[in-house]
Amino acid sequence: GIIRLLYEDNDLGSYRSFGLMSTAVLNDEADAFTHGLDGHYLSEGGKLRVDGQFFTSKTGHSGKGYGGFVDLEYTLRQGIKQRIGIEYQDENVDLNDLGFLERNDNFRLRTAHTRFNPNPSWARNNYFDVRGYIQRNRDGFLTGAGLFLVNRMTFDNLSKFTFRAGFSPSRYDDLNSFGNGTYSIEQDYFSGVLWETNSSKPISFKMGAGYSREDLGGDSKILRLEMNWQPEDQFFFSAGLRYMNRSGWLLHQNGNIFATFDAEQWQPKISADYFITARQHIRASFQWVGIKALKDENFSLPPSSYRLIRMQRDASDDRGFSVSQMSLQLRYRWEIAPLSDLFLVYTRLVDSTGPIKSFDNIFTDGYQKPFQDLFVVKLRYRFGS
Repeated sequence: GIIRLLYEDNDLGSYRSFGLMSTAVLNDEADAFTHGLDGHYLSEGGKLRVDGQFFTSKTGHSGKGYGGFVDLEYTLRQGIKQRIGIEYQDENVDLNDLGFLERNDNFRLRTAHTRFNPNPSWARNNYFDVRGYIQRNRDGFLTGAGLFLVNRMTFDNLSKFTFRAGFSPSRYDDLNSFGNGTYSIEQDYFSGVLWETNSSKPISFKMGAGYSREDLGGDSKILRLEMNWQPEDQFFFSAGLRYMNRSGWLLHQNGNIFATFDAEQWQPKISADYFITARQHIRASFQWVGIKALKDENFSLPPSSYRLIRMQRDASDDRGFSVSQMSLQLRYRWEIAPLSDLFLVYTRLVDSTGPIKSFDNIFTDGYQKPFQDLFVVKLRYRFGS
């Protein structure tokens, strides 16, 4: 159950609102209730914007918890904005029964500075974004911090070039041990570039590459390629491929045992849309994630330590694992009348994990053993004139 109440006022050009939201999830395992109060303000002329929320939760498995945030955004002048935010969640707050909360047990300060230049000498326009944050948990551990920047240039021919970079200092991870302790991870950084051609042309491309560091010092390399084709207004086709090569990928195994893996990951995707008429639409889409990971080293987290200790592998240790996740969907939509539609949808979903094997076998074994194979007919009809 969900209830939402909202009061709004636009007096004299400024905007003010105050809202209330409550949710309830009742099931045999545990009941969950959440309540939130939110407020919003936008000054006349739009120079100052303030958003805030306070929320509380009560669940059968984590008790009563509290959290909230406040965000302020100020426009220094046209195209230049500064944001500052603060958020807090205690260790018991839980919104995930009917919502999403990235993590609890968290105190975070964040800021962002953005600049948009509509007419630089070297391009059609340029967008620059630099932001950073710092966060700690209730035990005082630095669990997150970083400085990130993005610069996106749009040229006169409507092609785009985007550069991204980021840096995070050494910090502590208190989540990925799944309750088995807190451990330190090394500083890391990433960088990436993306080139996009004019998307208004019948054929357009996206090409990108990136590099990042892993938690214990390994590295990851990413390549991305995408093509879009629209020969006419009624038809659109898109195909993309993303490849990642990871060295030193740290994963929790069981208890206080961890392991690093050397892994390859392929992510192809294909979609096609055809509008038979203004009221009839056919869509086909396919997405697959295939992972092949070979175990490298084992680590343990001693009870009285915050440092992962390297362990020796024995002959009986498993070599690695493979993952196959796939979504294949065919959908037909017919708009019978305004707000009245008929949908025919076929979906095949795969989510399998097993011993390490070739990518051909990862795909075929998963496709032949889906965990869901569905055909759905949905009729939505609006009564009245």
